[in-house]
Amino acid sequence: MKRSHIFIASLIGLVIITASWTAAVNHRVTELEAQMESLEESQDVLGVFAGINQTGVEPTRESVSLYAYSTRSGNGIAIPATVVSIPVDGFYTDISDVAQTSDVQRSIARAWTVANESDTPPAHRGAVLQLQTPSEWDTVGGGSAALSLALGFAGTNPCTRMNESVAATGGLTTDGTVVDVQYIREKAQTASERGIQVFLVPPNQGITVSGIRVVEVGTFEQAADRALDSNAGC
Repeated sequence: MKRSHIFIASLIGLVIITASWTAAVNHRVTELEAQMESLEESQDVLGVFAGINQTGVEPTRESVSLYAYSTRSGNGIAIPATVVSIPVDGFYTDISDVAQTSDVQRSIARAWTVANESDTPPAHRGAVLQLQTPSEWDTVGGGSAALSLALGFAGTNPCTRMNESVAATGGLTTDGTVVDVQYIREKAQTASERGIQVFLVPPNQGITVSGIRVVEVGTFEQAADRALDSNAGC
């Protein structure tokens, strides 16, 4: 009986060791797969830019500030973003190492769709979005960047350019309707501190903020009329 007990105990120990080793290997494989996916995505973007260089067509850039609310500080914040319109198919994001919630991804997609269907579509059929979030952020959420991003995409059109004295916040539906967002006052105050003269907001969200004019807009085209200037010769 003692020998059988020893045998059974040894067998159980072997199973536990095998299971632990298998779990460790599986965890490591998962980590490697994630690293490979990240590497492939980076190579994808690098490949896109390599392809651009071969086309001989210059990409078109536009800078825009996305106004957000920091739950950490309780204040508004301006996040710098660069939109690069590129002569290849596809949309690529180059964002610092933060998680993106599904509503952020939807707002980016809607901004791209609305800009492409507007009177001033992006210069090319592809784009790269470069976004610089604060280093202390681990997650970016919310859909309030859609209007600003759509203006940035449209600003890459050869016949337009962003008016640096105008900024915006607001969500978008796929038909270009501007929808309400939160923390209007905090965002408008931040825009005012940065020297912005006109801050575009969704309908029924106009407020009075010292040093800045807050203007309601109901559609993307209304926002574009105020935020985009025409280039000479177009």
